[in-house]
Amino acid sequence: MPVDFRTVTIEVAINAVQAYNSGSYRGFKNLHLDRCARHVFHAGLAPTLEGILEQVRFIGKDYGGVAGFQAALSLAPAIAHEIYAVRDRYESLVQAAPPLSCSPSSDKVVAELYAPFVKLAHDKRNWQVWAAKFWHFLNPDAFPIEDSRVDTFLGLAGRANSVQKYVGFLHRFREFAMAHQSWLPLLRKADGGYSWCENKLWDKVCYGVVELKNVRTS
Repeated sequence: MPVDFRTVTIEVAINAVQAYNSGSYRGFKNLHLDRCARHVFHAGLAPTLEGILEQVRFIGKDYGGVAGFQAALSLAPAIAHEIYAVRDRYESLVQAAPPLSCSPSSDKVVAELYAPFVKLAHDKRNWQVWAAKFWHFLNPDAFPIEDSRVDTFLGLAGRANSVQKYVGFLHRFREFAMAHQSWLPLLRKADGGYSWCENKLWDKVCYGVVELKNVRTS
């Protein structure tokens, strides 16, 4: 039976965290990409258009924001320009978002942050993974990373990308994390201090279950 948010055990969760930490993406270790991402966003949202473009491109290309749709990287300048046009408002909105442990962000907030990432390319319009990874590195406590593996673990796979889907994801992610708070000491020990916040640690559980399956079947 597939492991998901309902059936995962602490033993599997620990192994999933370790699988994430030893895994790689496109030839680069996950932990290396995490360090690079944190460096790119170390001072928050960049103050210049060029800096924002670098951040948008990094998340899209290097951190898997566009995944198998590399042609979508042509949208990066337009996304960056739209964010830069309202830079102070965008930064204020993302930084004011409450920690997920307190409350998920509202549809209204997510819709405003999402708007620059809604652009047509490759017969797709809603670049939700790109957006979620971008927000995560601006405010990790408020915005966990969403991607296809995490969606599968949380039972959200197959739903069309939208503001409502991401808000629903926030609620499901929070419910899972809050229901398993007692696991945190063991998960932190297994992680070895690599996660910069609880959301990233839970992301490793969600993502790493699939990584663990790949390791076992390879």
